[in-house]
Amino acid sequence: MHIQADVSTGNHVALRLFVDSCVATLTPDRDSSPRYAVIDFNGCLVDGRSDDTTSAFISPRLRQDTLQFMVDVFRFAGDARNLIYITCHLKVTAAEQVPDPLNKACLFNKAGNIWSPVEGTRDICRCCETGNCALFGGQSGRGSPLDRWPGRRFQRDVAFRQGDSSVRVEEADVVVGPLFILDAYRESRDVVEDRMEAGKA
Repeated sequence: MHIQADVSTGNHVALRLFVDSCVATLTPDRDSSPRYAVIDFNGCLVDGRSDDTTSAFISPRLRQDTLQFMVDVFRFAGDARNLIYITCHLKVTAAEQVPDPLNKACLFNKAGNIWSPVEGTRDICRCCETGNCALFGGQSGRGSPLDRWPGRRFQRDVAFRQGDSSVRVEEADVVVGPLFILDAYRESRDVVEDRMEAGKA
């Protein structure tokens, strides 16, 4: 799956977009079970850490206000509906702000067996392995990313200062789906079987 998130900056200060977390579920309710974390810990693409996946952020970015990533297609075991929903928490910082453990996009490089950032220094990704990025970011009181989400979709104003002016931007939870997952082998086999049945008829 090729996914792109972007934000319209309009006449505002240049912004850098981050995907803070993404969770896959069988319903639009991000708290439903089963659920699977694709991105977690303030921007770690944890799905790419698994041995049998190639999921990764696309680097370099097209623009600072856009972030693209690829996730290997999957289905929940035992589910016959062949669909998933992905709920992501997006946020922005001023483009001039240096990425840090709370504002980052990190992917796992299997060749080097290390976490690497799309931009910034490698040390901002250290917490992807341990999962304690809030501690590295100096906000140990924050809970799980899922605990911050009061509903299916929300937007919250955040203020930063640039020079003498205050700029208001938004964070948002966005639901993508339903995404229909087809088994290419099974679908092609079903087509062949349908044609054979039609031939017999």
